[in-house]
Order: sequence, then structure tokens, then C-alpha cells
Amino acid sequence: MDDNVENYINFLSDDCLICIFNKLESESDRNAFGLTCKNWFKVRNIARKSIIFHCSFNPKVYKEHANCLSKLLARSPYLNLVSLAGLTELPDAALNQLRISGASLQSLSFYCCSDQGIAAIFRNCPNISTIIIAYCRGLSGVGFRGCPGTLSHLEAESCMLSPDGLLDVVSGGGLEYLNLYNLKSPTGLDGLDRVGYARSLRFLNVRMCRYLTDDSVTAIASGCPLIEEWSLAVCHGVRLPGWSAIGLLCNKLRILHVNRCRNICDQGLQALGDGCVCLQVLHIHGCGKITNNGLASFSIARPNVKQRADEVMCIGPSIEDLFRLQ
Repeated sequence: MDDNVENYINFLSDDCLICIFNKLESESDRNAFGLTCKNWFKVRNIARKSIIFHCSFNPKVYKEHANCLSKLLARSPYLNLVSLAGLTELPDAALNQLRISGASLQSLSFYCCSDQGIAAIFRNCPNISTIIIAYCRGLSGVGFRGCPGTLSHLEAESCMLSPDGLLDVVSGGGLEYLNLYNLKSPTGLDGLDRVGYARSLRFLNVRMCRYLTDDSVTAIASGCPLIEEWSLAVCHGVRLPGWSAIGLLCNKLRILHVNRCRNICDQGLQALGDGCVCLQVLHIHGCGKITNNGLASFSIARPNVKQRADEVMCIGPSIEDLFRLQ
């Protein structure tokens, strides 16, 4: 390289280098940028907006990922997005490292957390908007108490949330998307009526919540007037009073999933058809108590509602784009 060119490069300010880095589109180019020299490596870390740890079944690689987490977080103080889903044995203490990114962190994904870990996130990251967790059997939900109003997207698949914990989950008031797929109950009783306090909720997935009762369905239908899509697939505890409440109260509901619900019958389907004035799509199959005549009557009464037999696991707008490397 010409000495004059090299001297000019050495005198480029960090702001100028960050501007150049942000113009790079491929990850390979960004990695090459950081290998140029120590200063450019520092700039690359400062400009980094996301860190994703992918799952590895190699114990050596897994250990290396766990060991370098603190160093990576310390070097990257302006992260918007962190996915720790590849670290399935992450201790709560590791989540305290997120304070380095603090107010800039908006999206976080990880497995197996406790209430203490969740509380640490909210202490350190006041602008967090998206949290994805799964299989947290040691999480009751009380760690969400006082969560910020910025929290709008929450996925908590196969977690063990208590009724009081569910109330804390919605305490921030900003939730628009809530996925409680396969929610576990520590008492064996239904506590999902607390979701009815999420007044801003637009997308709700309670698929395979087998403890769900008509009372909770009614509370949610009454308390969440903005709900647009609702998955009740494989919710066997919902009967005619629950379906009637949805038909009567869910005036903005566009998409409803009732796949493999054992206790939706012709009368329940009619209640949905008589109400739900904005309904556009009904996912329905495997409902043994619904007759061919019941389906035909619904189709005649609501010809503009598209009936689909496919069973959808994820509902609402895709939030996977939030966890693509920036």
C-alpha cells in the first residue's frame, strides 16, 4: 500500500470509520474490516448492533461461546439485539452483563431463565421491546413486575408461569404480541384470565394451554378489545360460553385458530359466525363435535370468511427478522 494512502487511513476518525462500516452489507466484509488493525477492530465492535449465539451440539464450541460472552458484550456497548438461544445453561449472573448495552438494547432471546434474571434485564435495559424465552420452568413471572411500557413483544413458550406472575407479565401495559404456547401451570389450575388486563394486546397465542377455561376466555375477550389474531388450537377446556364470548366481544378479530378443539360444536361455531364481524380467516380442522351441516351453515352465513385446514404454530407478524444478524 502507498505510504500516503496508509497515512490518510490512519488519520480517519472513528466516526468516519463507523460510517464506512455501516455501509458494508455482507458479514464477511464486516469481519474483514475488523481484521485490518486494532483500531478498526475496536470500531467494528463499537458499531456492532447485534450478537447471535447459534446452538452447537459440540461441547467444546458451546464452552467457548459461554466463555467469550462477557468479553463480547463488554466490547460492544451499543447492541440493539442479542440472541443467547444457543446457550441453554446461561446463569442469571450473565444477564447482568447486558447493562453494558443498557438503553440501546431492544431485542433479547434466550432459554432457561429465572425471575431474578428477568428482573435484571429490566433493571439494566429500560427500553427493551422484545423478549423471547422458552422452557423456563423456574420462572413464575414475578420478575416481570414493573416491566417497562416499551415491552411490546413477548414469547414465553412452555414456561411455568403462575397466575400472579401472568399479572406481572402484563403490568407494563404495552404488550401487543403475547405467545404463551403450551403454558404450564404450577397449580394445575387456569390463571389466564390475567391476560385480560393487557388492553393493548393484538396477537395472542395460547395454543395447547389445556387448563384454559371459559371464564378466562371471557375475561380476555372482554379486556382485550384490540385483539386481531387469536390461536386457541388444542384448547379443550373452551366450550360454548367461551366461543359465545368471543363472538360477542371480539369485534376486531380477523384470524381465529380453533384446530383440534374437542369442545367446539355447531352452536359454538354459529356463535362465532353471528359475531366476530371482522373475521376473515378461520383455521379449523379436527373438531369432532362440528358436523358437516354445522360447517355448511357457517359457510352460508359467512361466505367471506376463508376456512383453512392447516395448523399454524406461529401467529401474527413475524418477529424472526429481529434476530437476523445486522
